[in-house]
Amino acid sequence: MSSNNDCIKFHLNIEDPNIVFSDYFKKYINGKYHSVYQAELIQPACPYCHSNNLKHNGHYTSNVRFITADASHPVTIRLKKQRVLCNDCLKRSMAQSNLVNKYCHISNASKRKVLAALTEDRSMTSIAREHNLSVNTIKSS
Repeated sequence: MSSNNDCIKFHLNIEDPNIVFSDYFKKYINGKYHSVYQAELIQPACPYCHSNNLKHNGHYTSNVRFITADASHPVTIRLKKQRVLCNDCLKRSMAQSNLVNKYCHISNASKRKVLAALTEDRSMTSIAREHNLSVNTIKSS
């Protein structure tokens, strides 16, 4: 592991050993500068038979919205989830993490922060602005 990877994991408070960060940059999106971190989620073994005999079968890229202390500088993790084919049981799978659910684009930490904010006496619009989410996303939480 590189020291850059360790620094980014420490900064974002991510402890998953299967996530490897490769790059960091700022991008201007919808009138705001987003901090974009590029990472890859690696599948170490088959979730069905626990074999290490895997064949790489592409990536599923998702832009994960991550929690931030400052709403004016949103954080996005461009996460490339590895898809693999197990050569032993011939089943396909995609790498999964506690950071984000499968096929989801909002981190679990952000969801927990929104649920905590919903217990306060505030409007859904102000909660959505603070967390850089839409009001419909807040309603479905």
